[in-house]
Parts: sequence; C-alpha cells; structure tokens
Amino acid sequence: MRRQPSLCFAAAILALAFAHRAAAQRPETFSESVVVREREIVVDLPDNIAGKRLAPQDFRVLVDGQPREVTRVEPAAEEWTILLYFDAVLARPGTTFYSGLALANRARELARLGTVEITAAGPDPQDLLAPTREARRIKLALTDLSAAARVERDRSAARPKVTEPSIPQIGRQLDKLLAFLAARRPSGPRTLFLVADGPDLPPEQVALIENEDVLGSKDTPAFVFHQAARLLAASGWVTIPVPLRKEGPGIEIPLQSDIERFRQGAAPSDHQNGVPPIVPSRPPKPTTLSFSGVIDLLVEPKTAALRALARPTAGTVIGFESQLDAVLGALPRRWRLWFTEPDAAADGRLHRLAVTLRA
Repeated sequence: MRRQPSLCFAAAILALAFAHRAAAQRPETFSESVVVREREIVVDLPDNIAGKRLAPQDFRVLVDGQPREVTRVEPAAEEWTILLYFDAVLARPGTTFYSGLALANRARELARLGTVEITAAGPDPQDLLAPTREARRIKLALTDLSAAARVERDRSAARPKVTEPSIPQIGRQLDKLLAFLAARRPSGPRTLFLVADGPDLPPEQVALIENEDVLGSKDTPAFVFHQAARLLAASGWVTIPVPLRKEGPGIEIPLQSDIERFRQGAAPSDHQNGVPPIVPSRPPKPTTLSFSGVIDLLVEPKTAALRALARPTAGTVIGFESQLDAVLGALPRRWRLWFTEPDAAADGRLHRLAVTLRA
C-alpha cells in the first residue's frame, strides 16, 4: 500500500522550486548616460582682463541671439599648433621674402609656443616642413623659402607690371586653403599665419567688405572674403594675415607720463603750489599700436580684405615686423572657452556667434 506524500512536504518542494527560479532570474538593471555636446572657441580678451582668474559665469555666449551655457574656460597657454602658410598666388615675391625672413628671425619664439608646420601653395598647397618644435629646422626652412622668393622678386622687377589675381582666382586659392585645413583637425588652440597681399579694390567694394553683415553675390570680394573668414572661424583657426612691408613702421608714438597727463587735464590757476603726488603707473604692456604706421595699416583700403579674414577669428593683420613680437607674446594670453550645443542634426549653415564679458 503506497502512501501519498503529505501536503506539507509538497508545499516545501514547490517553495524550493520557486526559490531556485528566482535565484536564476536576476533582476534587470537599467543604465543611462547623458552626452553633452560642446563647442570650443578661442577668444581674445583685453589686457586688463586676460590675466585675471575667470570662471564660466563670467562669460556670456549668444548663438544667433540665443544664449548658450558656458561649461568651462581656461587660458590658452598650452601647446599651440602654428601653421605658416605661404600662398604664391595671393602674395607677391617681395611679400614672401620679407615675411619669411621676419618669421625665420623668430623661429625660437614660434617653437616655444608649440608645434610649427610650413606649407607653400603655388597654386596647390604642399608641405614644406612637418610639425616640429626644433627652432633650427624652422629657421632653415623659412630661410630657404625667403631666399627663393628673393630671386623671384629680383626677376619680376625687370618684367612688365604683373597683374593682380582676379576675384575668382582669389576665391579658388581660399577654397584650397580651407580644404587643406579641413583635413587637419589638431587638438588645442591653433593659429594660421597667412602670408598674402590684400587686393586693390575700388572704394565701393572696400565699403562692402568693411560691413560684416553684407555678403553679396558669390562673385563679389565681400562674399569671397566674408565666407572664407566665417569658415576659418568655424574651424577654430585664429587667422593672422602677414603682408609684411619693406618700409619702416613710421614714427613711434610717445607715451605720455603721469605728470603730462595731469597738467593737460588740470584747469589753469594762479595759485599752484606744485604738482600733487601721483601713484606711479605700471610699465605699459607691448602693443601692436605703438607705431603710427600700424594705425595707418588698420584703415588702409588695400588691407580691408585681410582685415575681414582676421576679424571673425580674433586675429590681426601684421604689416610691420615690429608687430610680430607683440602678437606672439599675446597668443598665450588668450582663453579657451567651451559652451553647450543643442542635440540636433547639423543644418549645414554658419551661425552668428557673440562672446561678451558679463562684468
């Protein structure tokens, strides 16, 4: 006679089965990561601000008028990528000679800032010097380039007057430059020294180029240079056109002393018992505006196109060798800034960016 298992024993087996199944099926876990899209830019601050300790909340960024959150900021004092780009179509041989020689004399300062590479376009760009920090190699490459340009300059002096490149030719050279830069995406801050001459334009075209809001048709100088400048800015290149001149920089502008400034501002009186004590001022910092010729360069019509290339990228035009030292010394005082971008597909358009200080 078989005995049926008791109800208590059957319930124990059933509970054990459920416990085994629960141990085999671990509870599911869910994880989620938040990706923040950022855009990096380099900004040039006034001398009295650049050396201070700044935080993200000190900056205000607008893209097409819409505010963006600034996530982090830091001085651009780390290694720079420096590209020396000589365009034989846009620059006369004399410009290439003087510019190359001036840069060669500052090979050590360039190497101290970061890696330096040299490219010559005539008309297609070709690498002359791979990225390096050896001042000797930089100086040698620039000296050879300047020597060849000097020979070409002397030959062209005996020829009939050479016509300047047309606007379509200039546009093609700038397109080649942009395509060349598009294949190079170095990390960190980067600057482009573009050795080129500005075109000689009629006054109405100069007025259009000076107006950043006017693009015009694709065949106009305003469109060619404004579009190239915006693409250079979008690529993060601080653009410094270098049409170095042979002539001197002009008369040095004397700095007024504290006493002279006080006397000019004081009202005349018959009861002056002497000049009141004045706290001595700090020695002036190097400036690119210490010569009258540099001020003339900022308003010269022939450099209007080059100024349009430099302005959106926080760059400057170097027309005199005396400017180079101040510009190279100011690069590490720039700031890198990151701000958020919306998580949306790229629309293929260039957007207007404005950066200001809140204080």
